[in-house]
Amino acid sequence: MFQLSNSPSRTALINGKEFLFFSGYGYLGIQYEPAFIALVEEGIKKYGWLFPSSRISNTQLSIFDEMEVLLSLITHTTSSVCFASGFGAGTVASSLFKGHPITVCPESHPAVNKLHQAALSFDKWAEKTLHIIHENKFDKTPVLIADAVNPLTGEVNDFDFLKYIEKPLVVIVDDSHGIGLLGKNGEGIMGLLPQKENLEYIITYSLSKAMGINGGAISCTNKSTVDAIKKLPEFTASTSLSPALAHAFINGQKTYAAQRIKLTNNISFLRSELLDNTYIHNDERLPIFILPPYLDEAHFAGSEIIISSFAYPVSTGKKVNRVIVNALHTENDLQQLAKTIQQKNLPYFS
Repeated sequence: MFQLSNSPSRTALINGKEFLFFSGYGYLGIQYEPAFIALVEEGIKKYGWLFPSSRISNTQLSIFDEMEVLLSLITHTTSSVCFASGFGAGTVASSLFKGHPITVCPESHPAVNKLHQAALSFDKWAEKTLHIIHENKFDKTPVLIADAVNPLTGEVNDFDFLKYIEKPLVVIVDDSHGIGLLGKNGEGIMGLLPQKENLEYIITYSLSKAMGINGGAISCTNKSTVDAIKKLPEFTASTSLSPALAHAFINGQKTYAAQRIKLTNNISFLRSELLDNTYIHNDERLPIFILPPYLDEAHFAGSEIIISSFAYPVSTGKKVNRVIVNALHTENDLQQLAKTIQQKNLPYFS
């Protein structure tokens, strides 16, 4: 484990020594962009750092309504609701349908998956679920719960199987690692989901991974679902996210777009530097590069590089070695990373 003495960007400090940082989930590096920082400061001057009031108080800030409207526009949904954390949003979304038949993909994030199991891959789960939906009659609308992206395998999950379901269905998708990244405008998984009248989508997500702000949200294709959420005590009695960060989010969309372009270019550059190495897995839509076991953190630390290497969601599991690129990395950073990978002198490098 590395103890960092600063908040990492493209680099991190360990005992005063600078390391290249290829870990964490600050995909767009937005928290280090001067234009975005200026918007946060502007928001603090206008609204203060936080608004310590419940969401059903008789005094409200309009900034949260504005943010929810924008989130719905971005995600191509009907209505959205903000929370102070992505985990909180996911927990609320997954608790909405008590008494309904629910099937959860075992690989899903703990925010929406209370089983904490990973016995089936997404594809196997989808195949099994399709069979269950076809073969059974339900008194209440069945609910499916899954992640949009598996950050441990670096894969965007394929929801095309939903096209073959004709029965009414509610689909809850945790898009924490897709929102802000997937799609031309960062709309996330919604742009990849089959659109059918029998399918109701509830998209839950953290705003910290790509968007760089502490908070979360739920976006729904059915407005009545958001109306129901806003009556729950988990919403009504909660404190909102920082209004200053909401202000920066609303007014920082051009900065987000510019950072997405930088990140896309960095992903393409590193892929070209690795010469399509088949032992390193990457979906070109994601900044996550999955490494083989022998390319571990010790190998990179010798070259003053930090990668992501830990077991998740429980520490007793198998370590996963990953390189995570962000929009702040330079071509020189990526070249140094690629060179360090190839210094391992393994037989599969040409």
